[in-house]
Amino acid sequence: MLISVIGYKGVVGGATYRLFKHLGYDVIGADKGDCIELSDVYFICVPEWAVADVMPWIPQSGLVVIRSSVPPLTTERLAKQYLRHICHNPEFLHQAVADIDAHNPDSVVIGECCDFHGAILEALYKPLCCPIVRTQPRISETVKLARNNYGATVISFWNEIETICRAAGINAYHVGMIASFDPIITAKGSRFHGRYGGACLPKDMKQMIRFAHSLNIEPKLLNAVESVNDEVCNDT
Repeated sequence: MLISVIGYKGVVGGATYRLFKHLGYDVIGADKGDCIELSDVYFICVPEWAVADVMPWIPQSGLVVIRSSVPPLTTERLAKQYLRHICHNPEFLHQAVADIDAHNPDSVVIGECCDFHGAILEALYKPLCCPIVRTQPRISETVKLARNNYGATVISFWNEIETICRAAGINAYHVGMIASFDPIITAKGSRFHGRYGGACLPKDMKQMIRFAHSLNIEPKLLNAVESVNDEVCNDT
């Protein structure tokens, strides 16, 4: 099994490249403009706006797997456009510890184009001994955005609490730590205030909002979450 990782110089691509190397597979790293070698599986790990740009450079044989966060229905649209098998395999990596996350995932989600190719991806990840969920690409695409949007929503809640506490001279950190004894509230989540940033949360929030708008839906909660977090970030 020969694997090509396109965008291997990035955070996601690098972690993906090193993961499969560690698992014992033959892996080739390709940058966005490189000549991509003939492989069995091509993992696309470039920014979402560049996914369509690299598609014409990928050899016609082999399975294409999009790791990038893309709007729902993108994988199916590209599969029809290029008349080939394309799966979606979202990453759930934190930038500072991407390699650790890649080697120790809480789960692997496979948006399969068909049962045959879904089984190929499941076999690739089986050595990680974690739950592997096989579903439709449109679901895996939405799961990625939903997970990050949930994280942003938790942050916005604690940003509001922190703002109130600061105005009243109350220690917000202690409030969060004590509140986290409630099993519904995680200790990690209760310390999230003021940390809306990084490479994923803001862009994935905007991506979900744009997707909702394309369906003529006004996502009131997501708009509010974005507004709260933007205000806090501008104040700090």
